[in-house]
Amino acid sequence: MASRLGWIVKDVEQAIEQVRQAFGRYTETTDKSELSGCRETCRQLNGTLEVLDASGVSMLSGELVHLLDALIQGRVDNLRAAQDAVAEGLLQLSEYLKHLQEGYADLPMIVLPTLNNLRAARDADLLSEHLVFLPQDGHASDEQIGTAEYVALPLDRLHQVSTKLRFFFQKALLGWFKHEQPQRMLQAVGKVTDNMIKLNRSQRVRSLWWIASGLAEALEQERLEHGVAVKMLLGRLEREIRLFSEVGEVGYDKGLADELLKNLLYYVGLAENGASTTDKVKAAYHLDLYLPQGETLDELRHYYTTPGRDMWRAVSSSVTEELRSLQGVLDAMQDRERQPELLGKLADRTDSLASTLAMLGLGRASSLTAELVTDLRARLASGTVQDLEAMLHISTHYARLEKVLGEYAETGQDVTDTIFSQDGENQDPSGERSLLRTTLTELSKAQSRMVAFYKEGWAFVCLEEVATSLETISGALTMANATELLPMVDTALRYVREDLLVRKREPSLDELAVFADVLTLFEASVSARLHHDDDLALLPTGFAKLRELDGFSDLNLLGEVDLTALEADVVAKKKAQQQTPSTLLQRLRMPLQQPTAYAIA
Repeated sequence: MASRLGWIVKDVEQAIEQVRQAFGRYTETTDKSELSGCRETCRQLNGTLEVLDASGVSMLSGELVHLLDALIQGRVDNLRAAQDAVAEGLLQLSEYLKHLQEGYADLPMIVLPTLNNLRAARDADLLSEHLVFLPQDGHASDEQIGTAEYVALPLDRLHQVSTKLRFFFQKALLGWFKHEQPQRMLQAVGKVTDNMIKLNRSQRVRSLWWIASGLAEALEQERLEHGVAVKMLLGRLEREIRLFSEVGEVGYDKGLADELLKNLLYYVGLAENGASTTDKVKAAYHLDLYLPQGETLDELRHYYTTPGRDMWRAVSSSVTEELRSLQGVLDAMQDRERQPELLGKLADRTDSLASTLAMLGLGRASSLTAELVTDLRARLASGTVQDLEAMLHISTHYARLEKVLGEYAETGQDVTDTIFSQDGENQDPSGERSLLRTTLTELSKAQSRMVAFYKEGWAFVCLEEVATSLETISGALTMANATELLPMVDTALRYVREDLLVRKREPSLDELAVFADVLTLFEASVSARLHHDDDLALLPTGFAKLRELDGFSDLNLLGEVDLTALEADVVAKKKAQQQTPSTLLQRLRMPLQQPTAYAIA
């Protein structure tokens, strides 16, 4: 997908920008000729994106064409809402394309809210989630299903057997619906679906009943909510057995709708992991990719639909300038005669700012800013003079937003709740990054001086500088609250200062190589933490290297360090990370590769 998109992305982005500019002119002038140009460009764009075979973007561009048609024909009741929907759709289309180019999966369900906003604006029926759920094409193999058994029966005998299976299925469903021994009833449902697999040679139909077995198992083990929609779906399977008995395998296979398979897979995908057959179905169809566990749909949509890093930085810079401009308006309000005029201006521009924050994906900041707008308009309506305390409250809100935007531009992390907390005014989210960068700078110095220590004939004066750098690093990590990294640097500091320097001891090359490994693994861990990647995966190897280094020294380097407890803590944190991945990008694209530690040459 990313490769195919690479050939056309420049032209596509130019077309989207052309539509965006033309639509902007239309909203200012209501000139429908501009609107017609937008529609034609979007129609051509839709054709290009359909060839790309990316369902999410082709659905978005198609809905944009339909809404632009409705605007041209005057079939829109709420013009403002329709215009907002088009603007949102164009932004989401551009951002979704960028995410596809970066290697994200094509998940139309992620942009379902935008699709439905576009449809609602022209009063079209809304889409439900299973209609935009598009699992991997193809059907399960017998190896995946776990059996190749097929029972060939003549048509009359097949009719008798399937009718009997349908009776058992009906009886089990009725008991389940009445909540009479539900687990036992669902086990009976599973037995019927298992038998239906064996009555079919077609891989497609065998897959259908295998998926149904996975759904029944998930319900039996209470790994999926027993909702009305699921009950209706199993009720439909009873009717499918009847149809199968009437037309036979060949006729049934021809008439089997993909929509039924999609519905079944959708609910299997929603089930919690842990049921054997259910998990096998999820693995065969990659359902944890399309409906990843540990991530809500809201979290997934945040990753896919909020702007990428380049736009974060560009928009953040623009919004920061607007915040500083608002601070200037606020300063001018010390002139009490101009307060009503300036307060009205402040409210309008802050309202626009709240909308921008929402489009950036900073929902919490947008909500708090919208509350400030309400407050500003209430003050304006009351005619109350704004004293210094009131203006300080407004100014503090802008200053906090500036910190939120700065962090968002740098890392993509939303720290609104932290910054707007009671102590948030004194917190600097960039402080940890600054300390980690200091750590890497000092570490580079330490590594170069270690090389000089060896190459200059055991120049112990170089070790003084190494110890100084390591001491600085220890202090920086303590301030950054990176406590899990401290044992590596503190042990390295003891090794240099209390062993090599005090004893003027010349280490062996093997010993130096192990020490170099410790520093390299420490550097990789700090770098991973700085870039919000998994820094825990490297620590067990680092701790093992510390034990190896301890073996070379007569000192008890690890006397004050409980590595066993630290390792247990790292394992617990890694399990927590696996249950809730830090970023979707890591989950879909970038399994962490452990770097090799290199010895000093």
